[in-house]
Amino acid sequence: MNVIKIVEEEVNFEGNTRLNELEYLRFHKNRFRHFLSFLEKFETNFTDKKKIRVLEIGSHYLHTSVLLASKGYQVDCMDVKEFWDMDFVQERAKKYGLNAIVQNDLSGLLANPDQEDTYDLIVFTEIMEHITFNPIAFWKNLYKMLALGGVIYISTPNAFALPNYVRNLKNIFLLKSIGITVDDIMSKVTYGHHWKEYSAGEVRQYFKAMSDDFEITINPYSYKDYDLKSPFLMFKLLSKLGNLTHTFADELQVIVRLDKKTAWKLETPAY
Repeated sequence: MNVIKIVEEEVNFEGNTRLNELEYLRFHKNRFRHFLSFLEKFETNFTDKKKIRVLEIGSHYLHTSVLLASKGYQVDCMDVKEFWDMDFVQERAKKYGLNAIVQNDLSGLLANPDQEDTYDLIVFTEIMEHITFNPIAFWKNLYKMLALGGVIYISTPNAFALPNYVRNLKNIFLLKSIGITVDDIMSKVTYGHHWKEYSAGEVRQYFKAMSDDFEITINPYSYKDYDLKSPFLMFKLLSKLGNLTHTFADELQVIVRLDKKTAWKLETPAY
């Protein structure tokens, strides 16, 4: 079954005027394919795919959730009210049997006793770089929600992606800026810009600081498919070059596995 095709047909129907959704699918389609490759290996650990429980955090237009449901998984989808208020998102959730969870504040996410050891897979794609709050309590609750042997799947931009690395060096050399630029802040509508992108070493440090129970595998990769022509030709060339390496690739695929729950090491600091 070609589940990518199911997602494409769901979005690319005749008369769809939601240009933001169409553009989002086109841009991220290769990321979905990469995720699907992970799922094909992941599900071999289960005798019955229909018993696989998944929580997608940041479910957005439900593209990834539809992919998961089309493979037979039980899927809970979490996002802010603004997305769940969209009629087509509600209709899509009903069509594919997706369970909606409205959560406007991830920092306040709590695991109740009924949720503990619930999920075999937690999907957290293109979200980590947006977190602007202290994340300890958030991850502690996901630690509780994840079943033993479960996996947190993360994709996040690589802080050392070659185009950004070169741009940051240029901005520092010219005494222009450090980190996110004013233009970046003003040009996007979002609940949190890319305030912090991580290197592979930082991601490993991040999770090991919270619990030694986390087993972390990091695979640099790229899902962007740029035509080598203007505009932004230099950016595209640097991206192509960086993706020939591991250190300077565009993206990080992070697999966080939890085979035991022995100790949580950090608590949220007081104000």
